[in-house]
Amino acid sequence: MSDPERRTRPHGDERRRRILEVATRLFSERGWNAVSIAEVAQEAGLSQAGLLYHFPSKRDLLLAILQERERTEAAMPTGLDFFTGFARNLELSERNPAMVQLFAVLSSEAVNADHPAHDWFVTRYTDLVALATREIDAMVDPDRLPDGVDSRMIAQWVIGLADGLRTQVMLNPGSVDRHRSVERFLDLLRPYLRDAG
Repeated sequence: MSDPERRTRPHGDERRRRILEVATRLFSERGWNAVSIAEVAQEAGLSQAGLLYHFPSKRDLLLAILQERERTEAAMPTGLDFFTGFARNLELSERNPAMVQLFAVLSSEAVNADHPAHDWFVTRYTDLVALATREIDAMVDPDRLPDGVDSRMIAQWVIGLADGLRTQVMLNPGSVDRHRSVERFLDLLRPYLRDAG
């Protein structure tokens, strides 16, 4: 005898994907605070109860979107390839403009400690800075760095550059090639690498 849950799962998975796509678009256009669960359900062609079956709250829906973004990111390589991998992830993310815009909108909204994505963004940036610092520290010769500059500062610069350029691209599409600009910045670090010269 076949399992009823197994038979209905593909349909449920498709509904879940549709909800995530619609919510991503609406949240990216108007922000999380300005969009209701009822609006997401209507756009997705579901009743509100049908949406809440898959995502019990708007907060759960938001966190599912952020987790999906994390899932689709490429794993970051180590060593010199870390620089290439970081820029490559930027390039991959730019293929999904709605997700890029959503990330920008949510990261701004999440400055408020009461926002449901606040802790997610704090953890994400803390972890990303720590990872980048560790990889940069293994690559650069601290004796070659300018006074007052260390691996953690460089990591923060790279991440801040990527975020700032994302805002410029959103405000003025085509004005800058974000991942190429980050690649060029990372090239500037080559004279400071342990095996340079």
